[in-house]
Amino acid sequence: MPEYKKKRVNRLRGAPKPKKAKRVKQTDTDDIIMSSSDKKHRQETVKEQEPVSSMRVLKGKKLERKRKLKAYLSVVSAVAVICLVLHLILPVGIFENVQNLTALIGNGGYPTELESTDTLGSVSRGMYYYVLTDTRLNAYANSGKEIYSHSHGFENPVMKTSKTRAMVFSQGGDELFIYNLQQEKASVKTESEIITAGISDSGVYAIVAQSDTYASAVSVYGKNNKLIYEWYSSEDTVNNVAVSPNGKKIAVSAFNASSGAYTSKVSVFGFDSATPEFTETYNGTLVYNLDSTHGSGFSVVTENSVQFITWSDHKKTEYKNDYTAAMFRAGSPGSIAVFNRESDRTDNRVAVFNTKGQLKNEFEFKGIISDIEISGGHIYCISDTNVYILDGTGAVIRKAECGFGAVRLAVLGTNAAAVITDNQIDKIKLEQK
Repeated sequence: MPEYKKKRVNRLRGAPKPKKAKRVKQTDTDDIIMSSSDKKHRQETVKEQEPVSSMRVLKGKKLERKRKLKAYLSVVSAVAVICLVLHLILPVGIFENVQNLTALIGNGGYPTELESTDTLGSVSRGMYYYVLTDTRLNAYANSGKEIYSHSHGFENPVMKTSKTRAMVFSQGGDELFIYNLQQEKASVKTESEIITAGISDSGVYAIVAQSDTYASAVSVYGKNNKLIYEWYSSEDTVNNVAVSPNGKKIAVSAFNASSGAYTSKVSVFGFDSATPEFTETYNGTLVYNLDSTHGSGFSVVTENSVQFITWSDHKKTEYKNDYTAAMFRAGSPGSIAVFNRESDRTDNRVAVFNTKGQLKNEFEFKGIISDIEISGGHIYCISDTNVYILDGTGAVIRKAECGFGAVRLAVLGTNAAAVITDNQIDKIKLEQK
């Protein structure tokens, strides 16, 4: 049993007064205010519970995330700059070029049958080529894969090409179509008969048509098919048109006849005026062709000459020949022209030019030339039943038989060519001579 003791009390002084409990000052909220000593104790407790090493790890991950973000942003910026540069270098845009490259993927083979009875033209474009027949416009990869085959239905079809597109129109008709390697880009129906047309690497194209009130009308359209410029020739008939690769200028050739003699003019126009910024006159001859394949200028082919005129300052480089111009082809390292005697097509003079129209070489070739191309510093040609690879001086490097009926060729590689007849395409490998 617990022991109880009696508590002594001083009767004189009385019992001690009980201590009053301190009242806590109320605040506007129900939060409990901690004293500084409590805070300090709590902080020390947290420090003891959380190891220092864990805080360092968290800091490292944050820096790592920052470094990864900076690297990601740098890659994105570099890709954006590359895409912008490519978009500027490739006038129709990077996406159309990607579309064209995608269309080349796939297998093919040779020989390839053509649904036609007459092959009218072909153009090599590096990894692929076009073939125009009396019924269809065809595009093939160098592997032999058929990229497309469009029926045109024209009586007098003409093909013009740029780096990414092909145009086919009816000369004397009223329809025109433009394709890249994946889809139709334009379908135009004119009010008057089409005389000629041209297309640039930028997608800008020009159509020359007859007119009720003028001798000829030239209409220029942007790559979005909107009309951006018109020019009318009151007296002279326009027979050729070329569009600069950047799509900012056009060159036209026009002619008239007086007393049985031709007079031709070549004029260059910007799109801000109907007055030409440059004009050149050619007496006694027609302008056969205007070619704007090479960016700094365009070639003017007449009966006995080839001129190269720059777009910017209209400087001229001229080559003349006593023979008659029979062919002109532009390729990657320059262009090539064939002149021959009208009375003897086996007597040829071949002139090779660089991309600025300057003469590099000139040589003779004996034999009928059915077609000729320049690629990679070599010259490829069909003569009779043989395919030849020539160097710049005309010396034979390689040779192969191609049989009868070859009318056009397309370069497939250093030592290979596609030989095109009226109804078939064969691949020919050329052996060392």
